[in-house]
Amino acid sequence: MKAVVLTSFGEPSVLRVAEAPRPVPGPGQVLVRVHAAGVNPAEIQARAGAFRLRAPAIIGFEFAGVVEAVGPGVDVGVVGDRVAGWPDSATQGSYAEYTVSSNFAMIPDGVSFEEAAATVIGADNAARALGLLNIRPGETLVVTGASGALGGAAVQFARQRGVTVIGVAGTANADFVRSLGATPVAHGPGLVDRIRAAAPGGVDAALDTAGKGLLPALVDLLGGPDRIVTLADRDAAQHGVVFSPGGSGNRDRGPVQEALNLIAAGAWAARIGRSFPLDEAADAHRLVATGHTHGKVILLP
Repeated sequence: MKAVVLTSFGEPSVLRVAEAPRPVPGPGQVLVRVHAAGVNPAEIQARAGAFRLRAPAIIGFEFAGVVEAVGPGVDVGVVGDRVAGWPDSATQGSYAEYTVSSNFAMIPDGVSFEEAAATVIGADNAARALGLLNIRPGETLVVTGASGALGGAAVQFARQRGVTVIGVAGTANADFVRSLGATPVAHGPGLVDRIRAAAPGGVDAALDTAGKGLLPALVDLLGGPDRIVTLADRDAAQHGVVFSPGGSGNRDRGPVQEALNLIAAGAWAARIGRSFPLDEAADAHRLVATGHTHGKVILLP
């Protein structure tokens, strides 16, 4: 198969397409022909060597595609099913024509592969964070990075659960944040005052998906760190805030299935910024690194 095979780690230029052995599904796994793969900040870190993966490695942490074969003991997923989920290995990932997985959701009719691939990590992480915040109907939640894949998923899950949302994002994304059902507030100096003006009844909790040093402002806003969770700021402990990174130990297909079903029902927006062919993976990484993607960046193997 064709895949982006890392033989070394470093700048985006190390992302090169090469021939690689097609994986074989083991017990409980399905072989998926990848039609779309999300491009995420975590993959930029992996490419740069942050996770100390061993080369040769194929990265890519979420996929959408079609089941082509099943391993022994598979009780979910049959050949021909459209599925979206996570590759089982950090070095046999979705930047490839094929990957193997035992953790996936079914893609309903009417949902594109690009929409599905754009939803997996965002829906899973957002739902976990809202659970940690114990967010309840009628409360008011601040979401930073509200126009991104993580933030947008959090806004939509919160709105589905009857929560009022203040969405922090750039002014260029205000209309999109509003379309998700949140009140947009521009980031930058004076953020706390703008949030208080947008939520005169007060704020009950905050979810940081931006990871851009906003935790002190959120602690100030809420008067303490108790109901703040970040998915993106590794300095959280310095502020007494819970940091909840995604990983192989806490992935839940349930929220992914819920989000995909909502897309099919016309009640969820999966915003696609730009799609790239597999051999332009380096350009995809460069775009994600700018932080100005205006939606999910997708690779099309």
